[in-house]
Amino acid sequence: MNRHIIFVLCILFIVGIFSGCNNVSKNNSTEEGISFNATVLENDQSFLLVEPEADSSELSSADKISVSLGKTTLVNADGDEIRVDDIKEGDRVQIFYDGQIAESYPAQIHNCSKIVLMK
Repeated sequence: MNRHIIFVLCILFIVGIFSGCNNVSKNNSTEEGISFNATVLENDQSFLLVEPEADSSELSSADKISVSLGKTTLVNADGDEIRVDDIKEGDRVQIFYDGQIAESYPAQIHNCSKIVLMK
């Protein structure tokens, strides 16, 4: 009987630990993923090199992040689709992604779902 109680307590302890280990950012989290605002440093047509804004938790990961544009939807602040050429150095963007940042330099986001070009 004691062995069963200890086993159940161990399982609950392990589940509790893993439920606390998630990638939820203190930034915006929506059905499109987690988002943060950044300034575009470079547009290479297949990726954007960005600098996260000062209040984003992504800045604690890296001061520069390369965002892959593979299947990313690009829109302006009104929600109209734009082309990658419309995004220029110095523009402010909102990046929606799955919460995963590859730790390299610059850091990398591979699963970006949407980028909004801010006004």
